[in-house]
Amino acid sequence: MSDESILFTYIAPFVGVLVVAVGIGAAVPGGYAIIQEDITTCDQPTMAVEGADETVERFNESQPRNLPVLQYENLSEAEQTAFDEALEDPQGEARVAGEFPNGDTIRNGSIIVYEGERHYATVVAENPCFVAPELQFPLGVFAIIFGVIGILSPPIYRKLVELEERANVDDRR
Repeated sequence: MSDESILFTYIAPFVGVLVVAVGIGAAVPGGYAIIQEDITTCDQPTMAVEGADETVERFNESQPRNLPVLQYENLSEAEQTAFDEALEDPQGEARVAGEFPNGDTIRNGSIIVYEGERHYATVVAENPCFVAPELQFPLGVFAIIFGVIGILSPPIYRKLVELEERANVDDRR
């Protein structure tokens, strides 16, 4: 067996499989980063709000200390919507879809006064978007294609050798 046939029979397909694996590893997250905003709600933090009774029970007092107090009316429209949805939600959670100007205050825990009652609110999940380099997806696809060519090199090599042998036989006649 010649060095050339070993290269095309064993080494090229092995390298091709490795390149395909790397390509898949790059293309999948790269492709997800492109479409994630269309299929998920990334960059919309989840806010949890406790009822007035749970808030009093949590702090064992009617007025918790060392927590910022926000008035419901001073919240942005997105924050008010999330607050209302969280109060109605059985788990007490809702996503903030829009401007979140009081986000830093609420992230660390705060009291929101709504209709004269105090409610403890905090952010329980940030839901960040996945970030990938812009060329990750196309380079991953290129690697997959290049790897498939490496995997298919043995049958291509055999076909070329067969054609060369036929040409040599035809030349001898």
